[in-house]
Amino acid sequence: MLTGQSMISGGAMAQEPDPDFFIFLGIGQSNMQGKAPIGTQDTRSDENFTDADWARYKKMVVVDSNPSKVGTWATAKPPIVRPDTQLGVTDYFGRYLVKGLDERYKVGVVVVAVDGCQIEAFSKNSTVASDYINASGTGSWVKQAAAHYDNYPYGKLLEMARIAQKSGVIKGIIFHQGESGANGSSWLRDVYALYENLIADLDLSSDSVPFIAGEPLRMVGNQPAPASGAREFVDLLPDYFKYKSGKDIAYVASSEGLTNYDEYHFSSEGYRTLGKRYGEIMLPLLLAQGAVSSTVVPVDEAKEDVIYDLLGRRLDAPQKGINIINGRKVIIR
Repeated sequence: MLTGQSMISGGAMAQEPDPDFFIFLGIGQSNMQGKAPIGTQDTRSDENFTDADWARYKKMVVVDSNPSKVGTWATAKPPIVRPDTQLGVTDYFGRYLVKGLDERYKVGVVVVAVDGCQIEAFSKNSTVASDYINASGTGSWVKQAAAHYDNYPYGKLLEMARIAQKSGVIKGIIFHQGESGANGSSWLRDVYALYENLIADLDLSSDSVPFIAGEPLRMVGNQPAPASGAREFVDLLPDYFKYKSGKDIAYVASSEGLTNYDEYHFSSEGYRTLGKRYGEIMLPLLLAQGAVSSTVVPVDEAKEDVIYDLLGRRLDAPQKGINIINGRKVIIR
């Protein structure tokens, strides 16, 4: 029996997807892209993230000046999303998973993000997407970013995800959007439709592909951030997804206490922490599906337990029900 290979036309051998290569789709606007400066610590190898760790963390090249690189895997050093982006949510999400999973696993990210866009930019309906992107009232920053994806971000994500599936298995979706347009039930509906379309078009199962959304920046100094009101709707996503699907498949990564770079974007340290918070939610979900953890618990050398509920809210102490403690799911009865 052949392992990891199959026959294709002409008798050539094709590599089967590696079940230990865990792939995650990233979707969103500018905080998913990243807006804060990339520091030396974000790209170097050291005792916290070694050359061997970097070898296990991959990014799909979605946009590049060299067309031959598009659709290939590269080491996931920032910038991850496009050459014109900065440090973002995805960077430390993937790094956290690499450190939390056994060394047999690789982690890959496929990210499509558009500055300042409303959820319409990610419509499966290409006409809806292009009409929004090309509308006179849509900001030039949206148009410039969307042009990298041929004004059809959903189509580009689908194309890249299908290429990625030839190498590994899609295990989750991370999402950071809402600063623009999260103002009611229509946004919740459209976010769920985005998830549902990806599940169907990529032949996935919602039972094994959780969705994690991140809250917007809360504070700028002593004042609420301009888009902080979107948190009200982001926090409704787990309940809305359960209402629509009957399953606990959506979660929220908290932005509590995170510092800002400007009035809409997190600081570099804010992105590092928020990315880890996404990871702290995703890791126990992977372990519950049978993945094997590392012997190293990826918590920032904290002496105290790091505890979250399933909405991604930091807790001072475990509560009755399901808690995520030091990256592991724990049930308190």
